[in-house]
Amino acid sequence: MRMMRCALILAVLAVLAWTAPGIIDAGDMQYPPEMVHPTVMAPIPDGVSLAVPSILGNRDLAKLGYVDVTASPFRADPTGRSDSTRAIQRAVNFARDHQMVCFFPQGEYRVSDTIRCVQQYYQRTNNAVLGAREHPCVLIGEAVSRPTIVLAPYAPGFGDPSRPKRVIEFVALALSDPDKHQGDISMNQMLLNLDVVVGQGNDGAVGVFFEAAQGSGIQDCAVDVTNGLVGIEGGAGAGGSFANITVTGGDIGLDLRWTQPSCTIVGATLTGQRGRAILYAGRETLTAVGVRIVTKTQGPVIESRSVRWNPHQGQICLVDASIDFRRAQGTAIQAGSSLYLRDVYVRNASALVAGRPVRLPGEAKSWRHASEYALRLDPRPWKGFAYTAPILVDGRDAGAELLQAKTPGPPPADLAERHLWAPDFPLFRSSWALGDPSVINVKEAPHLASGDGKSDDTEALQAALDDAAASGRTVFLPKGYYLISRPLELPPGTRLVGTAQNLSVIMTRPSLWRGGTTTAPLPLLRTSKAASPPTMLSQFRLFAPREVPQAYALHWRAAGDSILRNVAAGTHPPLDGYARPGQPPDRAAPLVLADGGGRWYDFFQEDYKPHAPSYRHLLIRRNSGPLSIYQCDVEHARGEANMEISQGSDVTVYGLKGEGNLPIARITDSRRVAILGYGGNATAREGGALFEVRNCEDCRLANLVNHPRLPGVGSDEFYAGRGTDPARWIMVRSPDAGDTKPFQRPVLYMTGSAAAP
Repeated sequence: MRMMRCALILAVLAVLAWTAPGIIDAGDMQYPPEMVHPTVMAPIPDGVSLAVPSILGNRDLAKLGYVDVTASPFRADPTGRSDSTRAIQRAVNFARDHQMVCFFPQGEYRVSDTIRCVQQYYQRTNNAVLGAREHPCVLIGEAVSRPTIVLAPYAPGFGDPSRPKRVIEFVALALSDPDKHQGDISMNQMLLNLDVVVGQGNDGAVGVFFEAAQGSGIQDCAVDVTNGLVGIEGGAGAGGSFANITVTGGDIGLDLRWTQPSCTIVGATLTGQRGRAILYAGRETLTAVGVRIVTKTQGPVIESRSVRWNPHQGQICLVDASIDFRRAQGTAIQAGSSLYLRDVYVRNASALVAGRPVRLPGEAKSWRHASEYALRLDPRPWKGFAYTAPILVDGRDAGAELLQAKTPGPPPADLAERHLWAPDFPLFRSSWALGDPSVINVKEAPHLASGDGKSDDTEALQAALDDAAASGRTVFLPKGYYLISRPLELPPGTRLVGTAQNLSVIMTRPSLWRGGTTTAPLPLLRTSKAASPPTMLSQFRLFAPREVPQAYALHWRAAGDSILRNVAAGTHPPLDGYARPGQPPDRAAPLVLADGGGRWYDFFQEDYKPHAPSYRHLLIRRNSGPLSIYQCDVEHARGEANMEISQGSDVTVYGLKGEGNLPIARITDSRRVAILGYGGNATAREGGALFEVRNCEDCRLANLVNHPRLPGVGSDEFYAGRGTDPARWIMVRSPDAGDTKPFQRPVLYMTGSAAAP
């Protein structure tokens, strides 16, 4: 008996030794420890560790937050002679695990297998295991001359089009199943300034897979799949986008059959596709602006498709676009869901738009310009609900189509470029680590900012900004937490660039911040009012902790060609960690105030409390010049609206996403305001609306669709709100132009003097 008892104990111990090593229990799920990043405790709990790994050979870059793929211990070959697949994969994983950027110096990198950019899990200070948004995969190439990843000819597994295989794959492990991808928690992931070329014999190759959300995107990249299948598969939305991309060749240029809500594309050139340049069936509205397509096919060049399991997928807003048939007359756009066009130019098309059953004819052998066009395509009945997609002009139903003008004429030369940054936009290059005289590194002499999250860096940062303005240089923020005690005043022409939007952080603490009140706070950053020279801000974060409601993130006063690109603003995580969150005072004033102009890219804000009724994630008020926002995600606010445009003019949002039960956007006393494309799983409260419009001259809201969220889903306390019976709320409320009706998801809602066709 004793021997049996001992044997049983040994057997139990053996089982425990086999199953227990580090298995992390997260309620209903258990995760292997290698998939879960350990809790970060300092300098900000649940933030970013500032440790610099000693193993990295390129110490100059490592101190700034970059992992050099060509240096030890990885040693990827930038000449293209040796296979760099394993070296690059190790560098990508290392950079992610150590919260750094994976940097590619100039050169050509040959690969023979998929580079997997996997966002894993993270265990917070309260022991909850969630997506690892502070451990993204960020791949950035040298800005002087873009490096290229080349898939070797006849690479194993890439030759069969019936079994596509990806060259670069960005995924996030699903919370419910680590073997699956969950796009809505793929956050802060970035592919920047890096090209991809597919070699011969790879007929099943997909250049890049990238379905992602907040803070994620592909920018300044070219993908050549002349020898492949698809250029880019999956779409970024919900606070992320694709910008300044080129796709050459492939059966499909952009395969966007699955995307995050309100997918946005800015400045895309698509040439030489054997089939569709853009295929869209993604979540809610695709907004594509500044698109140039050249084709030798008969089309359709752009195709949208509806799906049976969701009524609101496949809608498109296409703005400032050109489609050029070089060989044969063809169909430009095949619409399977509602379509909105604005300033679209098509040459040599037999059909500009083909739908069911409506068709907008093209013009053979010449350019045609559709200044504005809307096509109503009601979705199929869904779960007993009959949604409609009306065209509403000052409350009047305009029927199945609206065409403002279709006139001869070629597109302007800058049709795409007007929506992008200039080629000289400041981007990180390796010379910045070696005393580049055109750059001020705030950590170097004479300024010597610490960036340690403990010391007051106010004077060092302000001096660096002032010195740079006087000398025309760029200010660089290496990875770090930069504490300030008062607002930083940005001189005209400021060029301020960080390492990444989650790695270079300007912030404050309650014991440090001086001035301001909860109702009249002061900003961490305040730009100049000057339109020229332009202000350019990129790749950093503004952290106004929820424990400091006397501070807000940004007062944007710049105008003209000024640019805000990949700059995050937030109030979380709690300074003491999620284990001891406390309950700070309600934040009453907006987190971001804009009364200037310019262009913003990938603005997102999702903090969900504590907020007073007057709080807004974003307030645009009496802006001094045209303001364009390319993908705007405002959600979970607990004030009266997530964002507000008040007494504004010439404001355009290209792709808006929201969640929760409160109005996503309130537009009052304004003129020439356009929101082109909306999506998300928001549902208004009973009797409420997601958009409020009052006293607005020439207001356009296009393709307003939501992911249906029915009663019984969520709750008032859940950050995304609760599901609501769609018969009990409306999309738009306007005392001037009339309310939409329940179940109406307008392809176009127009108000004001310019609304009449």
